[in-house]
Amino acid sequence: MILFASPRKNNVSSSLIRGAVRSHFVRTPGIFPLDRRSRSKLACGSSAEIKAITKQSMDALKEKTKGSPMGPMVQILEGFMNEYADTNIQANTPAPKYQEIISQSMMLMGQALAKPHKFDILHRAIREPFDYYRWGVEFFRPLIELESSKIHGIENLAKVIDYVEKGENVILLSNHQTEVDPQAIEILLENSGCSLASELIFVAGHKVTTDPLAVPFSLGQNLLCIHSKKYIENPPEKKAEKQAHNTKTMKKMQSLLEDGGTFLWVAPSGGRDRPDPNTKEFVVAPFDERSVQMFRLMAQKANMASGKKTHFFPMAMLTHELVPPPDGIKATVGEKRSAKRGAANIWFGDEVAEVQDEGLSNKEKQAKFYDGVVSQVHDKYDSMKAARATQLKAMAEQKA
Repeated sequence: MILFASPRKNNVSSSLIRGAVRSHFVRTPGIFPLDRRSRSKLACGSSAEIKAITKQSMDALKEKTKGSPMGPMVQILEGFMNEYADTNIQANTPAPKYQEIISQSMMLMGQALAKPHKFDILHRAIREPFDYYRWGVEFFRPLIELESSKIHGIENLAKVIDYVEKGENVILLSNHQTEVDPQAIEILLENSGCSLASELIFVAGHKVTTDPLAVPFSLGQNLLCIHSKKYIENPPEKKAEKQAHNTKTMKKMQSLLEDGGTFLWVAPSGGRDRPDPNTKEFVVAPFDERSVQMFRLMAQKANMASGKKTHFFPMAMLTHELVPPPDGIKATVGEKRSAKRGAANIWFGDEVAEVQDEGLSNKEKQAKFYDGVVSQVHDKYDSMKAARATQLKAMAEQKA
């Protein structure tokens, strides 16, 4: 589950966001595609350098952690970094830029392996003296094919920003596909001219706050730390402690809604989408209806306590090409990671309002609200999936 909040005013006008509707794809400001000859010359010089930088950096880290319990984690990191190097070669990352990112990354990974960070229930992004947020965004930027990525529903994003600027709350109910969903959202929002990106507060499960390879990236995000329902009984003797922790997190979340101007992004499935065992294609994981209704009740409670309104928007994400999750659900930390380059697409759906039909029972109203959210997420996801399949087919035919 993921959430983000923006208690401060956004300094980007809605007209800037609406202006992005004119663009089919999101591009990094000031960056232009290289022609074939330029790409070829750059590849000749940078490819070998990037591979050498990666090997030297990993050799140094392995030497420092030699004989320590962190050996298996370093092996996982090495596989990830080798693929990350290939991705940067595909993205035409200049060797000096790559060297800078890798030097910072090895330092931060080494620190995380040596001394685990203890996260508070509400963790605020560390922006100084080292800017973990900016480092994380720039680390994952090469993974995203910006020319194939897009924010859909820009007009709904403009409505979201208007609500937040007026001090009202917005909750986005979304599917979740990859560990880098936060950075994917942030990169696409930044490239559209929206500064809300750095205000995200994610509801983070135990993996992203305890896995040494995830911790450096988590330090750059605003986090509400929680234990996912999928793992709350593992191990059984920790269940009561985890439930007590979650109760404190919910209270903190409630106070954010009562403060107003809060922007939440929630994955009611409680985890990432996985491929269908038969088709091998990613499918949207089922939303936990109780989680959706819990946020409705929290919104109603906040309105009664402080008069702050809350608006609900469905959101669909197609991001699994970047760092796809493992096939199974694993409760322990240390999962194997990939660093593939691909498209990232997100869709802001239409607002789902409370059902006002007095002829319906509360249970029927809840069901209608839930169906209104889930149907949009599935519909928007299927549309993006079909468009991406067409895009990939055209690219394959062009290569042939």
